[in-house]
Amino acid sequence: MMKMSFYQSSLGWIAMRGGPWWQWVIMFLVTPLSHSVVPVAKGEEPISRYAEWEVYPLISDLKTAEGPVWSDRGTLFFTEIFAGIVHEYWPETGKLKAIRTDSGGSNGLALDQRGRLLMCEMQGSRVSRLEEDHRIATLWQNPDPGRGGPNDIVVARDGSAFFTMPRHRTVYRIANDDSVEPWLTDLGGINGVILSRDEKTLFITEYKAREVYAVAIDPSGDPGERGLFAKIVTEGTEHGADGMAVDTDGNLFVCCLDGIWIYDSDGKEIGQILLRGERVTNCAFDDSESSLYITTQQGLFRAGESRN
Repeated sequence: MMKMSFYQSSLGWIAMRGGPWWQWVIMFLVTPLSHSVVPVAKGEEPISRYAEWEVYPLISDLKTAEGPVWSDRGTLFFTEIFAGIVHEYWPETGKLKAIRTDSGGSNGLALDQRGRLLMCEMQGSRVSRLEEDHRIATLWQNPDPGRGGPNDIVVARDGSAFFTMPRHRTVYRIANDDSVEPWLTDLGGINGVILSRDEKTLFITEYKAREVYAVAIDPSGDPGERGLFAKIVTEGTEHGADGMAVDTDGNLFVCCLDGIWIYDSDGKEIGQILLRGERVTNCAFDDSESSLYITTQQGLFRAGESRN
């Protein structure tokens, strides 16, 4: 079934409830959304670069969207886990194209330096890569598929990659020669993974505990000191700490429950992006950091200033 933009699905919703339809359209266009960037009110200054941001719905009716990653083509890749689809989205036109319809329940995505897409297949129990000739290559296969699949992945500038394997309680590292080795073990409840901008730290979320851990990366590439970076304290139990993004200032954006918690490089909470009624799964900046694309269990959103 073709996915609908928020505009298309809203028109259908209005039509089912009677007209005049144009009054409902105007209502949607002029009424602020309940989603907004909310500076934390603790006597701190608001995050000035995000002060004018709002959240705009882009696509609805998705079956658990995840894994957003921005491409050099000016497009966004993301997954629809329970539909088994990997999508490519063109923000300028709203075009949505399924580039893979048998994704093995792909969750986290990453792009390497050659523009090849790496996919964490939860149902396929492997990390796969979409090659330049459109073949699907297997980089890592879980020897015991009954114990789940990989969750999230990030690629470093040197071409290596880190991915989380929750059931193994392990972060694995994929080297430049595509060899795979455990990098960090004995991690309970791990989920999302992201590198700091200087790539000296690997951040890992612990889902149920709603905690973020920072692991130093030694010059040799081995894991160094590990410590608690942040803990999300909020009401609700249905959704835990999930995917993350990092901006050029070193602020960490952590998806959890119905929003995104923002921390500075010291782990101090400095802001939130709230999406009431959603279950936020992951987020990714575009190349200019003028927009943050957000996936939820229901749809795709953009946080940023108005483009009107």
